[in-house]
Amino acid sequence: MAFELKLRRPVAAELARLLDGEIGGALGQLHGTPDETAIHATRRNIKKARAVLRLLDGDPGLRPLARCDRELRAAGRALSTWRDAAVLLRTIDALAGPRPTKTTASALQGLREAWQAQSAATVDASALQTARRALQESRAALAGHTHGQFDFDTLADGFATTFRDGRRALRRAVAEPNADRLHALRKALKHHVYQLRLLQPLWPGPLVALHAQADRAAQLLGLHHDCAVLRERLAGGALPLADRMRVDTLAAKRQDRLAPEALDICRRLYAERGGSYRRRLKTYWRCATRIAVGSAD
Repeated sequence: MAFELKLRRPVAAELARLLDGEIGGALGQLHGTPDETAIHATRRNIKKARAVLRLLDGDPGLRPLARCDRELRAAGRALSTWRDAAVLLRTIDALAGPRPTKTTASALQGLREAWQAQSAATVDASALQTARRALQESRAALAGHTHGQFDFDTLADGFATTFRDGRRALRRAVAEPNADRLHALRKALKHHVYQLRLLQPLWPGPLVALHAQADRAAQLLGLHHDCAVLRERLAGGALPLADRMRVDTLAAKRQDRLAPEALDICRRLYAERGGSYRRRLKTYWRCATRIAVGSAD
């Protein structure tokens, strides 16, 4: 089922449906012995559910759902070690390029062999148990909450709050574009990406285009973070010093290529102030729901 609002249904019921669908989807992916594809899908379900919860941050009556968010975050963290191990090998391949020199190929092959054992297709049993338990707890927190009769104003307020968080993260990243600040920008941007996707029915043309650009920036920042993880692991590895320096230089150069494009896209995405964006979305909502009701008659 598409991750987007159905305009003819009550907003509160729609968000409850989306949350339950993503949490249930995550639990379904972790059934049995999940492979790389299932783990990736689970992490995506968790991120989408957390993005929905961010839309409810502005309503004091919905604060009990913070427990649901904490459990979802715990589930994601339980699977993050697997994610880092799986991504390291793909990052090594990306650094090789189409025609690596003999010394570069030798250094990367040595690194690949050293880390091959950490790229197992399945996550370890304890991490799986932790993730499943956290997802079950998040579902229980959601089920135990009585959904209020909030309207689209609540979502627009939550969207503006998330958007302001992204603007602040962007300012910090532009002032000092180091790995930590760019990763913080990526985390804020991922919420924005999924919220744009959820709200696309309000005006598909512009919002679909914005979602595509935000998703592109998030992918670039994700690749930048992959290089940062590799460089961190590399520093404490057993590879010969000359090989470590050679690979570290390659990763740093790749980061230098990725960051400018990502920041340029983010400058455009976050050019508007949060309050202005909120008012615009509310106008989109009034127009879209008027059309939806009219077409149903």
